Amino acid sequence: MIYCESRSDTDIINEIEDEKRFIILGCPVCANMSLYIQKAAQDSPVLALTPTGFKAVSMREEVDRLTQLLNGKGLDVNSWVGKYPIVALCVPDERNRKKIIKKCQDFETIITLCCDAGKKSVEGLLPGKRIIAGMSARGLVNALLKTKMVFAKLYIDKSTVNITRFTFDT
Repeated sequence: MIYCESRSDTDIINEIEDEKRFIILGCPVCANMSLYIQKAAQDSPVLALTPTGFKAVSMREEVDRLTQLLNGKGLDVNSWVGKYPIVALCVPDERNRKKIIKKCQDFETIITLCCDAGKKSVEGLLPGKRIIAGMSARGLVNALLKTKMVFAKLYIDKSTVNITRFTFDT
């Protein structure tokens, strides 16, 4: 899976410039797992089963945190986080492509909390819109996913996390 790291709040705020209204899109797959590895307590759920799919717990928390921060600055912020596993922003199915387009139709600026491939996919779905990356791919990660309560909650065994960081020759 792709390992992502968040850009700083300051970088995102500076890139928003004079925008007053926008939407944050959160990916429930790689970016959610990355946020979990970075911020969540061991044995807390990374995914929790709901009637409509698995809720991306860490991504929802990050989207809510960023929304509150930006609302506190007087900005009008909406958000949307897809359900796992259907709405990886890098490869949304037909139904969810339509859902993303509809959710974003009234916004000129979209902040994506996902890997670079997810941002590129959103750019393809929303031509003419300004897409701001809230996260960047920094490597690959592998780990063991475990379950609790007969698949109602999933978590990552943090002791098994192995991150291979990207390196670039310049």
